[in-house]
Amino acid sequence: MKKIIGFFLFGILLISLTFAQQTVTLRPGGSHNAILQGTAVQLYTVTVPAGRLVAYTESNLDTVMRVYNAEWEEIAFDDDSGTDNNARINIRVSAGTYTIGVAGYGSGHVGPYTVYVLTEPVVITNITLGRTQSAVLQGTTEQLYNVTVPAGRLIAYTESNLDTIMRIYNAQGAEIAYDDDSGTDNNARINVRVPAGTYTIGVHGYWPDDIGPYTLHTSTETVTITNITLGRPRNAILQGSVEQLYNVTVRAGRLIAYTESNLDTLISVYNAQGELVGSDDDSGNDYNARIDISVPAGTYTIEVRGWSSDDVGPYTLHVMVQ
Repeated sequence: MKKIIGFFLFGILLISLTFAQQTVTLRPGGSHNAILQGTAVQLYTVTVPAGRLVAYTESNLDTVMRVYNAEWEEIAFDDDSGTDNNARINIRVSAGTYTIGVAGYGSGHVGPYTVYVLTEPVVITNITLGRTQSAVLQGTTEQLYNVTVPAGRLIAYTESNLDTIMRIYNAQGAEIAYDDDSGTDNNARINVRVPAGTYTIGVHGYWPDDIGPYTLHTSTETVTITNITLGRPRNAILQGSVEQLYNVTVRAGRLIAYTESNLDTLISVYNAQGELVGSDDDSGNDYNARIDISVPAGTYTIEVRGWSSDDVGPYTLHVMVQ
């Protein structure tokens, strides 16, 4: 779906290509001069090592840029992060071949431009849990921090006069949490449950002019997880929107988990890496949650909570594999 939407939002690439030039292959550190033809898309491919992919235009026009991976999934978009109204993208990527599309913001943007593509090594700063880290935000360029934490809830937030955005990645590089404005003022704040391990926290500004000092704070909270046996109902008291956690070990098959109650329950299932593999609100009877998903053998964490703080009372959790 993202790929389809990306085509539409970018002027429908396949149609636009009848007006644009042929795809141009660039090397990291290279550039290409061309004539922008309004909303017609000019495509560039570049093969890069793991690191940061930086692409931008220089022109007197208003340019738009998108980056696609090898599967044609859009992974980055920009309009005006460069100088004047030029587009500029700076993202962390795995080694591989990427396609960059450049077009004008409107049909009236016709004229010469230059596109530049380069790579930068990824700099990750190791930080100690609980120790404040001071740094200077550089607009939309993501700054990365590695932190090793015990199992529990990882809490990370910024303090600044800027509008910060934060992401947390697991050891495999998958994004497990994102936030924009949950902290004070326009600062980011994340509170996410994680298994023990090393995580990467990414911080950047919402706007290119979000430049200035900030501090990053990290901490953890302990989490109580109850081990349950497959096929044995578990009775408990729901405490509103406060999560209750259960670990269950299953064989490969269809994992079915549901609640019975007079409340509005939510269920989420996480794998051993802390990645969400399923969630549900009202698929069970009344307003109860019910999940039915295919899983490989392993240990999973089932999270149960109420839809609101008023959902307080008894419930029964049923878990089985078929």
